Amino acid sequence: MSLMLPKPPAGWNSFDSFGGYLHETAAFEQLEAFKAKLAPHGYEYFVVDIGWYGEYSLKTGSLFPDPTKYKHAPDLNLDAYGRPIPSKVYWPNGFSALIRKTHEYGLKFGLHLMRGIPRKAVELNLPILGSEATAADIANQGSTCPWCHYNFGIDMTKAGAQAYYDSLFALMAEWEVDFLKVDDITAFPDEVLAVADAIDKTGRPMALSLSPGGDTDPAAIQVYRRADMLRITKDIWDDVESIQRSFPAWEFWQSYTEPGFWPDLDMIPFGKLQTMSLEPNPEDLPEGLNPNLTGKGWARECELDLTARQTFITQRALSATPLMLGGDIGSLSEDDLSLITHPSMIACNQNGVSAKRIQMRGDLFVYRADHREELGKGWLGLFNRNPDGGTEKIQLSPSRIGLPPETKLYDVWAENDLGILRDAPLVTIPRNGCTFIEFS
Repeated sequence: MSLMLPKPPAGWNSFDSFGGYLHETAAFEQLEAFKAKLAPHGYEYFVVDIGWYGEYSLKTGSLFPDPTKYKHAPDLNLDAYGRPIPSKVYWPNGFSALIRKTHEYGLKFGLHLMRGIPRKAVELNLPILGSEATAADIANQGSTCPWCHYNFGIDMTKAGAQAYYDSLFALMAEWEVDFLKVDDITAFPDEVLAVADAIDKTGRPMALSLSPGGDTDPAAIQVYRRADMLRITKDIWDDVESIQRSFPAWEFWQSYTEPGFWPDLDMIPFGKLQTMSLEPNPEDLPEGLNPNLTGKGWARECELDLTARQTFITQRALSATPLMLGGDIGSLSEDDLSLITHPSMIACNQNGVSAKRIQMRGDLFVYRADHREELGKGWLGLFNRNPDGGTEKIQLSPSRIGLPPETKLYDVWAENDLGILRDAPLVTIPRNGCTFIEFS
């Protein structure tokens, strides 16, 4: 059943760092790093993304996917009722030990699922648990995901359609999963409702995150509110364009933000990314093959400089979006760890109030989030959104910011006391940069 999360959820998702290729050895290593580095700061969801049921072709003698084969797995591991179960290649011991340890650490475990029913289940015409229908009876073979071939959509008018989703989420509850990210679904409200109903029937509290395969339509907002999180952007990566397009998404969806329902700007791509996608030598590839493993690009460090990463995480703090780190936890730099665990950043985000734009001058945008409970306290974000220009300057004042003259201002990232608003401090903001201010 939906949790009605009072604050934006915070955790780690494996996609940015492992694509579809997280394996159990790496997962346990990430969990230990999570416990040591993130859990003390309130992060709690440990989420395994796409591919955990895929039987991949691997490079000989390794756990690395073979880029000469497939982007996604050529075969899926399913149970007798067409439900995905852990891959024999990457999860030979299943999830039980990982879930148990996650819970022992006081953390919560999550999994990614694709909308619909596996094509393999349809090809084998497997039975549906709790129904006389079979997979072929309920599959909508004209409804497919354009970027992942695993599943067909489900025709919810068919007998047995709801029974399949009920059985799938009953299995998740049996495994003691706490968080479910369901992908390729926001354009299909009938299947969103089916998923939400199925989760409710389990009786187990499981957070539901909706992710788009296509568009996220505000006309479906009442359906989306059956979930706890709603993705409002396409995939976000380590480039300035991703930061730029997150601003209009944040502003458009901020009126829907409320405790229990959190518009989601996607993961935080800091640290090492695509660690399982090693760039192949061109001579090792068949002629004409353009390999494209899950995710974006090849193994690398985040390509945003420190200024841009400060902008990125400030945007996440002020928008009250879920904080889901995507990079490799164990190798995070001190700078990255400081950004994602900074007390002011976390306090602003967990305040759960999406900041409103209070001023725009050319490429300079100013946002303010008031503290939910303490009058006169809150946060400001001053963003220089010109990717090609120089610095921007702004003189803060009571009339410009809408706060009393005696309001104290503190620059979070510069660790600098700016004085009081009456003194009209002048702030300089670098290209693609921001100033994050805590006021009281």
